[in-house]
Amino acid sequence: MFGITKGINDFSKIKNVKDVSASSKVNNVSEEVGAVVKPFSPKKIVLENGEIAYESKWGALVRSPKYLDESGDIKWPRADGFVVDSTGKAITFDAKLKAGQVIDRYGDSFGKFTSPVENGKILEYDTRGLPYPESVKPYHQYKVTKDINLDSVKEAYNSMNVMDRQKLEKSMERFEFTLEHVANPQQGKVAEVFGAGGGNQIQLGTVVDWYEKLGLLKEIK
Repeated sequence: MFGITKGINDFSKIKNVKDVSASSKVNNVSEEVGAVVKPFSPKKIVLENGEIAYESKWGALVRSPKYLDESGDIKWPRADGFVVDSTGKAITFDAKLKAGQVIDRYGDSFGKFTSPVENGKILEYDTRGLPYPESVKPYHQYKVTKDINLDSVKEAYNSMNVMDRQKLEKSMERFEFTLEHVANPQQGKVAEVFGAGGGNQIQLGTVVDWYEKLGLLKEIK
């Protein structure tokens, strides 16, 4: 019996030795990885107009290296850049976009964030809470072609050709939005992010491109 017990104890010791060995290997690998991984160092670029920019991991240019995290990604603000209440919830209201209103944005039509153009007045770039140099993003204006509400969105959806409607449905499933979201853009004040803010922004229910395909927005500039 003593021999069996001793054998078991010896086996346990061997197992423990293996565990220690495996643990040591993991620690060694971790140390090696830690030694190799370094904080992202953005490339400094001088633009044609003399502006200084810094290149993120994915190639997007920002105005300051402070706008990038250690991995090189842009430090996007919480609550989609809106001012928040005491609980951290974005303070927004229904934009209720009406036919004839004009909104604008810096960047292509595959974004959701816009700002109102009221009485022809364009919001100053620095109030929009954007990390990019102003000159690297194209400026666009869009006119609201009809009141945007659930009825008009459903009507526009039903009027789409089959192929576009199927693409929209796939996009809705992939990005988890509905026609109700499309019908209810949200407006609010821009928080102080990326060294500026204070303007007004309108977050559409999906990207501008789909509003154009639905015939709800028309690019005018």
